[in-house]
Amino acid sequence: MLFPHTRSRRLELRPASADDRSEFVRTLLRTGIESVTPARARATLDSSAAFLVALRSSGDVVGFSTLHGLDPAGHLRSGLYLDPERAKYGVGAEGMYLTTNYAFAAFPVDKLLGQTTEATFGSIGVTNDDEAKGVLDEHLYFQGRHWNLHNFEVTRSEWNVLVDGRLGNVLGDGLSWRHDPNRTPQRAV
Repeated sequence: MLFPHTRSRRLELRPASADDRSEFVRTLLRTGIESVTPARARATLDSSAAFLVALRSSGDVVGFSTLHGLDPAGHLRSGLYLDPERAKYGVGAEGMYLTTNYAFAAFPVDKLLGQTTEATFGSIGVTNDDEAKGVLDEHLYFQGRHWNLHNFEVTRSEWNVLVDGRLGNVLGDGLSWRHDPNRTPQRAV
């Protein structure tokens, strides 16, 4: 059983509200996305789950994370929007792991879908060698050029393998994706 962790070694996901919409749009614009419409921003924060992404060390908010578009087929969409000037190296991957785990722990979904461009590969731990399920050539225009939109997905069974393997240290010492975060951490035996 997965538990909906909202804290990792360096990050904390805090519930976002309608009051955070203006900052959400500003964060999107700081990422370099020039084609954001107010309707899209509103729809993204009117979602299944929306979080402020904050650094645990300082409490500074570095971006937003969303889960939206739950459909009858058991698919959910994910979005992670980090301010490049505030986010430190590697926090994108931690934010993505927390959001992905939250989706599978809190919702009856079989697949989580996400999209990104090469501009954000490094910040979320994706490389050019990672296999996208589909690529829309030159689909987005921002930062003065056209970008390919890469579509990624992870299934519940794939996620279960990851949390039991290489993602074990993301949460911190003694914590597990399968252990209730509100209880005393497990001790190494």
